[in-house]
Amino acid sequence: MAANRRRSTTGYNAYGGAAYSPAYDGNAVRAPRREEELRRAPKPKQRQPVQRYERIQARVRQAGQVAPFAVVGFLAVVIFAAMLITSYVQLTVANDEMVSLRKELSNLQSRNSTLSAEYEKVFDLATIQEAVGDSMVRPTSDQVVYIDLSAPDTVTLYQEEGLNAGFRGLWDGIRDMFDGIIEYFR
Repeated sequence: MAANRRRSTTGYNAYGGAAYSPAYDGNAVRAPRREEELRRAPKPKQRQPVQRYERIQARVRQAGQVAPFAVVGFLAVVIFAAMLITSYVQLTVANDEMVSLRKELSNLQSRNSTLSAEYEKVFDLATIQEAVGDSMVRPTSDQVVYIDLSAPDTVTLYQEEGLNAGFRGLWDGIRDMFDGIIEYFR
């Protein structure tokens, strides 16, 4: 049955009507079939010329002098970075000390409460009165002295002040900063 089947090039049968064939495009000249197109000689491929690219030469600028402001700026950045690092170190040390002091404070407060309880056990007014006898009396009004602390506190500091105090203070501050840096690295 498969051998009797006709091969059809169209999607449907025209029953002999060539005008209704989908291969008919209204032209009297017959369109070439695929096999005929394949038999034609292929056209030689045209090679495109190879374009050669030249490498662009980079222009090199001569090395210039170092700007003094750049050197000063770099030194300022280095100094400020060192100061920042030392301040972070000081902050860390202060935090560690604060933690240890808080632990010590809590220990001392608990010790204080235990010692206060022991003191109250030992301190008995009746026992003291028996030990001292009748010689213990309350103080009289002429024996009591009151101190008036209502006046504000004042402090007078005498020191040589002048033009050199500003430069001396600046120098002392710079020296203290470098001493702190050197002390850190010891």
